[in-house]
This record gives sequence, structure tokens and C-alpha cells, in this order.
Amino acid sequence: MTKSNTIDKIPTQVKPEKSEKSEEKVESQNLYLRLFSYGLPHKKPFLIGILLTIFASFITFFVPQVNRYVIDVIIPEKQFNMLPWVAALILLVSFVGGVLSFLQLYAIKIFGENTVKSIRVQLYQHLQFLSISYFENKRTGELILRLGRDVEIVGQLLNSNLIAILIDSFAFIVVFIYFLFSNWVLAVAIALTWPLIIYLLKFTQKRLKKIFQETNRAREIISNHLQDTISNITVIKSFGNEQYEIDRFSEFSHNYKEKNLEATRFLAISTPLINTLNQLGNVITLVFGAWGVMFGRLSIGELTALLTYATLLNKPINRFNGLMSMVQKAGVSAQNIFSVLDTKLAVSDKEDAINLSSVRGNIKFEEVGFGYQDNGLVIDNFNLDIKPGMSVALVGSSGAGKSTIAKLAARFYDPQKGKVLIDDQDIKDVSLNSLRSHIGIVPQETLLLYGTVRDNIIYGKLDATDEEIIAAAKAANAHDFIMNFPDGYNSIIGEQGVKLSGGQRQRIAIARVLLKNPQIVILDEATSALDSESEKLIQESVKQLFQGRTSIVVAHRLSTIYHVDLIVVLEKGKIVEMGNHAELIAQEGRYAYLYQLQFSLLSLEEGKL
Repeated sequence: MTKSNTIDKIPTQVKPEKSEKSEEKVESQNLYLRLFSYGLPHKKPFLIGILLTIFASFITFFVPQVNRYVIDVIIPEKQFNMLPWVAALILLVSFVGGVLSFLQLYAIKIFGENTVKSIRVQLYQHLQFLSISYFENKRTGELILRLGRDVEIVGQLLNSNLIAILIDSFAFIVVFIYFLFSNWVLAVAIALTWPLIIYLLKFTQKRLKKIFQETNRAREIISNHLQDTISNITVIKSFGNEQYEIDRFSEFSHNYKEKNLEATRFLAISTPLINTLNQLGNVITLVFGAWGVMFGRLSIGELTALLTYATLLNKPINRFNGLMSMVQKAGVSAQNIFSVLDTKLAVSDKEDAINLSSVRGNIKFEEVGFGYQDNGLVIDNFNLDIKPGMSVALVGSSGAGKSTIAKLAARFYDPQKGKVLIDDQDIKDVSLNSLRSHIGIVPQETLLLYGTVRDNIIYGKLDATDEEIIAAAKAANAHDFIMNFPDGYNSIIGEQGVKLSGGQRQRIAIARVLLKNPQIVILDEATSALDSESEKLIQESVKQLFQGRTSIVVAHRLSTIYHVDLIVVLEKGKIVEMGNHAELIAQEGRYAYLYQLQFSLLSLEEGKL
């Protein structure tokens, strides 16, 4: 698949590194610079927006001068013939200003939307390449918020609020320069009021940032709760815990509401105080200006213009106080986004990674040791040589390391010690994409995509024909039940395949792998939760899947692995027995004990039935 230009232009400073690291907080002083760095590939509309902002600022500056001329010249001299021209000039200036505002808005909007798209695509791309361990330690609701709510809040800053900041900044500079040239003493007097306002604004920003961080955490709790309860609604109903979950959701919502109200209360207190201090500039202008008129140093028109400019000078400060809430929200959201982007990859390609063009299917584990985080090694000094085309079952007690070995073979994790080889090639030296193109996995809990049966099967080979899809479904014993659906292969199966039985989901998963046609197949306890009839159908599909392929089966039900070439018995991450079913039964060791235990439990259950 060809990468889009947007992805190609992503700033290099956020490119994932090669090792795992925990999330870090981004320094606030670099936060907004980093945020705007995503806009560098889209700087043209931004520069146009700035240019239009400069023109608009000069137009804003021009209107008070027209008013001054009317008051000081036209009215005293009773130039009635000039009034229509003045009116026409004001209307023209307003029209030009409106056109400039529209163009300015559109240019900044293009910049903002393109920048937000770059951030969203980069974030999603980074999430796709993060290791399995990252998702095992993260809540789905939290990640959805990063891609959704947090990106949208950043977008609001880069779109509408950025325009307001630009307009106010340029207007402030132009007007203050005018004050300096027209009456520098008055300009200095007004400027002396700013340190106190700036200090108050900084204090307010700091407090708001803390409030919005707490609000964000409260929002994450709600999102995670929604994701958990909706995806597990059957469990909730089966235990009759609807009211319990409603009460919890109500509590979380109440906490979220209180955090939002806290921010509103703080702004309600700080805003009038800042506005009052900001009015000092108007008061100083009025007093100095009135004094100047009384002593003939200023005309009434000049005083009117100065008062208008003083208002324009104060407007950015007032608006900045109002924008502060949005700026701080965007800062917290940007921090959340960058904390994900700064999470380094635990498993990634080497710079000189090679591609596996073809695979025979020889898998070797050489002195492999692996543990999850700081919990010690799950497997240690593990050695196993699986020949091409061989089917191998991994059995043992829960926690013995069976699934871990399968995940290491697919390179979902890298071992801390030793190495895993395919066809004598260390898989750390192989590109992940080419490695996994030769591996098909059927997990214990089959999760299907929302959509049709066809959508889920074709996921194994996106360019497959209908004939190939049907052939794979038939080989997986799925075609008959699919055709019993009202719309056949175009039937909607619901979220995570909720409309299908466990056996049907597994057969679709097997069809998906058969369509992919990999040389290596991994089944992770694929029949552990199925009834006997479904298990029989699955086993027939599995035989099709194993033909001519190297297969690793993580087995819980020992009755499903009679036909495999080799059974490896694990305990505490070490191999304790190896052989086929008949050989291991004859040894009367650990495997025979587990088999007899399962056989006895099955006989007991059937007797009860």
C-alpha cells in the first residue's frame, strides 16, 4: 500500500524510536512549538493568513482616523458635501474588511485542518506499530479519546482560536505603535498597567492547566467505563448489575461535572478582575485625553480616535483571557497526544532489515528467555527445532508459557535472551511486514471486524476474488452456514461477530487464514471453548489448514491434538516431555497425567448430562 503525502511529510522529531519507554510528559514551553511543527508542510495557507491579517489590522486602524476627520474637520466646517463620500468610504472599508476576514478565515482553516489531519494520521499510524504490550497496559476508551476528543480540541485551537490570536496580536502591535508616535507619554502610562495583568494571566493559566488535567482524567474514566460496559453488556445483564453500573456511571459523570464547574468558577472570578485591570488603559487615556483637550493640546476628534484605539488595545487582552481556557485545554490534549507519540516501539524493524521472499517453515528457538516487564522469566533457556511442514502442539498447565512461545514466533515480543529463527534467519533481522506475511494466526478469542462475512474473510487477502473467498470458506467448513444467512456472504455479523456462535467465528477466522495461505500457522487454543459438534467441524478445518504448512498449536483440550507430529509438554517455561500422543501416553509422565485428568473430567461431565 502506498503511503500518502501527509504521512511522508510528518516531522522527523516525532518518529518512533527503536526501544520501549514509558510515557513522558512534554515540557509546556516546547509543547506549542512542537504542535505547530506539524503545520510546516502546510505553511503556505498559514503565511497567506498572516498577510491577510496584517492588511485587516491596517483597515481596523484606518476607521478611527475617518471618525477623527469627521469630528475635527467636516463637522466644524459644515462640509455637507463630504458626508456621502465619508459614508461610502466607511462602507467600502467594511466590505474590504469583510472580504479579507473571509479569506483570512479560510486560509487559516486550510492550515488548521491539514495540520490536524497530519496529527491524527501520525497518531493512528504510531498506534498501529506499537507493540502488543502497550495495548495490554492501556484502556481502549483512553486511546479512542486521544484520536477523537484530544485531536478535535487541538483542531479548535489551530482553526478558529488561532485566527483570533493572530488578529488581536497584529491589531495590538499596530495600535501601540500609533500610541508611541502620537503620544509616547500616554503609551508608557498604559504599558505600566500590563505587568500586573500579565502576572494575573500567567497565574490563571497555571491554575487552569491543572484543572483541565483533572477534567481530562475524569473524562477518560467515563470513556473507559463506557467502552467496558458496552462491550461487556451480556456479562452485566447476566449478573443483573445494570443499576450498579448506572450508579458508577452517575458517580463518574458527577465528578466530571464538578471539574468542569470548577474551571467555570475560576474563570468567573478571574475574568472580571482582569477586565477591571484592563480598563485602566481606557481610564488613563480618557483622563490624559480630557486634560489635553481642556488645555488645547488635543482636539475632540483626536481624543475620540485615542479612546477607540485604547479600546482596540485592550480588546486583545480581554479576548486572550477568554481564549485562555481553550489554549489550556488544547495544551493538555496536545500533551496527551504527544505522550502516545513519544512511546517508543518495543518491537520494530532494524534499519537494514531484510525481507523474507519465501519461507520453508523451519522454526528454531535457541536458548530463548523471556519475561513480561519485571515479573521474572516466563520461559528460560528454551530450545526447540520445528522442521518444515511439521505440526507441533504446546501443552501444559496454565502459565507454563505456551502462548508466550507462540507470540515470540510471530514476533509480537522479542526475547530478552537467545533468538528465534525461521529458516536459519534471526527474525529480529527480518522486516515485520514480510515476516507476518508468511504467518497465519487463529486466536483463542476470535475478534471479527464489524461488517459482512465477506469483509472478514477477505481481510486475509485484500485482493482476493469471490471464487477464492468461497473456496477458503468451504475448506474451513464455513460455506454452508454462511449460505443459510439471509444475505449469504454479504450478511452483517455485528460488532466482534456478535451475531455468530463461537464455532462460526472460529471457522471464519480459519477461512481468513486459509485465504492468506501462509507457510506457518499458529493456533492459540482455538477450540478450548467450543462444544463437541463445533470442535469436530473446527478440527476438520484445521486439518485443511495444516496441510503442507508448519503449524504451532497451543492446546488446552488434549483430545484435539492426537494427529500432530510432535507434542511438547511445558512446565514453568521449560520442556519436560516431547513425543507424539502414543509415545507420551506410554511414558506415563506429565502428559499422561494431564490426559487422564481431562478424560476423567469429561467422563464425569457426560455422566451428569
